[in-house]
Amino acid sequence: MFYRNNRRLAILLLAGLGILGENLLAQQQGGPQGGGGGNAPPPGAGTPPGGGGSPGRGTNNPNNPNPYSIPQRNPNDNNNGPFANRPIFLSGKVVFDDGAPTNSDIRIERVCGATQRLEAHTDSKGRFSFQLGGNMTLDTDAADSGIGGGFGQQRPGSNSPFSQGIGGRGGLDGMFGCEIRAAYPGYRSDTVPLANRHALDDPDLGIIILHRLVNVQGSTISVTTAAAPKAARKDYEKGVKLAEKGKFEEAEKHLQQATDVYPKFAAAWFALGQVQQRQSKPAEARKSYEAAIGADKKFVSPYDQLALLSAQGGSWEEAAKYSQQAIDLNPVEFPSAFWYNAVANYNLKKNTEAEKSAKALLKVDTRHKFPQVESMLAQFAVNRGEYAEAATHLRTYLALVPNAKDADALKAELQKIDQATAAKK
Repeated sequence: MFYRNNRRLAILLLAGLGILGENLLAQQQGGPQGGGGGNAPPPGAGTPPGGGGSPGRGTNNPNNPNPYSIPQRNPNDNNNGPFANRPIFLSGKVVFDDGAPTNSDIRIERVCGATQRLEAHTDSKGRFSFQLGGNMTLDTDAADSGIGGGFGQQRPGSNSPFSQGIGGRGGLDGMFGCEIRAAYPGYRSDTVPLANRHALDDPDLGIIILHRLVNVQGSTISVTTAAAPKAARKDYEKGVKLAEKGKFEEAEKHLQQATDVYPKFAAAWFALGQVQQRQSKPAEARKSYEAAIGADKKFVSPYDQLALLSAQGGSWEEAAKYSQQAIDLNPVEFPSAFWYNAVANYNLKKNTEAEKSAKALLKVDTRHKFPQVESMLAQFAVNRGEYAEAATHLRTYLALVPNAKDADALKAELQKIDQATAAKK
């Protein structure tokens, strides 16, 4: 009970939501359309392990008694790629386990820890080949982002904020924890580890199988894109390319023109919202995301971004609503939605709902992009006097984020919890 009024654990829970916002705004996958595949967007307390050098953690206002404030993204944050010099070429083929025909919308991604990067798309036969790290296409997928969405982060020494270095002494050195996977809405991919591959190995990765998921209604791909007229698609693609170069004002004009020509262009509305977010125009971005939903109600990505914007603005009812809509449409590919929902409900003092979302997040966040959920669950367990459970969650959090800003303080709290547990025996 000594711990019931101690808020120290809670201080970390939202400290890294700026990273989630960064991941969702800066690590979106995919070309013009994008495809979720295993996600996703988002917030995290501290820098998650294997986070691909994610930007620095968000910070809480010491004058704000609410530990669940959500810092805004820092557009100047940088990220280092894991490679350096030598080009590596890889190839392979993707098939669906249910016999569905392949298409050119299947994404091939490189995943390193919590960071994912679009490398290529398959052709209509499911085949792919690419130079590792050679794809400079703007990624507009908001799923996973994590986590991971939006426009990529600038790497040191890069002229483009969406580039990522490639190379390494043997080409694949420094690839421990990295893998290649396919990504397509409603499917889970097999993965091909890169850690044990060498520059002179056979480039053929073999067959990657996509396994159908169940209970998924929404998608990270909008069905309205296929019907976009040529003029609208041209403006959309131009806007994406301009955004890739950091020319957000020009990009905004072309994306706006695309939506003027074709108001049902949900993907263009979504990309427009992302560009507006990068220009610190949250009100305009909100309208664009709402328009994307109006054009395609099963396009999940804008719901997730609206949840983020609402949370950043402290509009907890809206954050809870939009995140729940994203969860209802797609409970697999948007772990960020569970985190926004947990945070929103916590701030609404709906601890039962918050804990439910936090526990659900543990199941879908297989890459531990949101380690702070362990700290949140520890807090709930302490409030119930269940110290053993609290200790388990807290130990997991410290194992995932050993360099957490308040690691020493949390270790001290863990020691108190252990003492309280021993006293009850």
